[in-house]
Amino acid sequence: MRIKDLMKKPVVIEKDVSLSDAAKIMTKNSISSLIIERDGKIVGMITNKDLIKHFGESGRVFEIMTKKVISIKEDDKVQRAIELVRDKELGIFPVTDSKDRLVGVIDSKDLLKIWDNDDFLID
Repeated sequence: MRIKDLMKKPVVIEKDVSLSDAAKIMTKNSISSLIIERDGKIVGMITNKDLIKHFGESGRVFEIMTKKVISIKEDDKVQRAIELVRDKELGIFPVTDSKDRLVGVIDSKDLLKIWDNDDFLID
């Protein structure tokens, strides 16, 4: 099974979005992260954990976003995502195509959904 078989559509925002607006966007979309793009490139990511750490603060996403974002390719096998979750302790990461354009997002919950399928590791 490939990453593209599990990925979801990402929600992308601008880096100057306020922290409170970022929280509202996450809540409205029932998601736990937002991707920040500029000129078609991923420049950062913010998660609900980031917002919780800065709860009550006024500021902009670019002030607290993770700038060194680890992504995964859409054609990678699911095992690659499992390795990232395990080795890097990542819960969520962007999915890119062969030209490094953002095409999706995948998180550890997506991986757990296929846990009981014995065939997912064989590909």
